[in-house]
Amino acid sequence: MQDLLTELLWRNEEISEAADRLRKSLPGFSQAEQAYDDLADQVQAAVGYDLYDRFFTQLMRYTSYEVRAYYSLGLGLRGELARALGL
Repeated sequence: MQDLLTELLWRNEEISEAADRLRKSLPGFSQAEQAYDDLADQVQAAVGYDLYDRFFTQLMRYTSYEVRAYYSLGLGLRGELARALGL
């Protein structure tokens, strides 16, 4: 059952695409993205590609746990699914 829920919610391309469209439509996203890209370029130039890549990889690994936790909670969706499935 856990694998089914993971497949439906976590590895769902439609949800990922919808989230990407929503993110891009949010006011200020383009500016935030550009500011991040500019700063990332500066940091990479200062510390070199290898250290920047290691840092960024670890940052993504670390923050993915928080993102996954919020996603898994689904703002109450998980509980509703469990009730609907009679679990």
